[in-house]
Amino acid sequence: MSRGCYGIKMGYLSVSYFPRLKWERRIKARRLARARRIRRVDTTLLIAFAQFVIIVLLLSGVSAEYQSNKYMQDWIAQNAWPVGYLLNGYLASTLVGVAIGGGFLLVQRWRSTRELGKE
Repeated sequence: MSRGCYGIKMGYLSVSYFPRLKWERRIKARRLARARRIRRVDTTLLIAFAQFVIIVLLLSGVSAEYQSNKYMQDWIAQNAWPVGYLLNGYLASTLVGVAIGGGFLLVQRWRSTRELGKE
């Protein structure tokens, strides 16, 4: 017959059972603290990602305007020629790709932390 955490007679709790409860409470408190920390980090990452997406959209708009506006191209070529290289479309399309990939990674992380919370 297995004793487990119960006493020998009548199923009464043994003395060794109570430290185990304290240990389980500590583990549960650590898990809750970790879950809160992960939730806070996820919120911060989501805000930073949203800001990045907004900046990329604005850069894409300015880049599209630069490519279609000959006057703007001439002005930038005369006054700020390095900016013309950044607005030629390559940087905007690269950052859009990074934003899409980052979005997939954030969704994957959100799903994995949600599955951890179920356990």
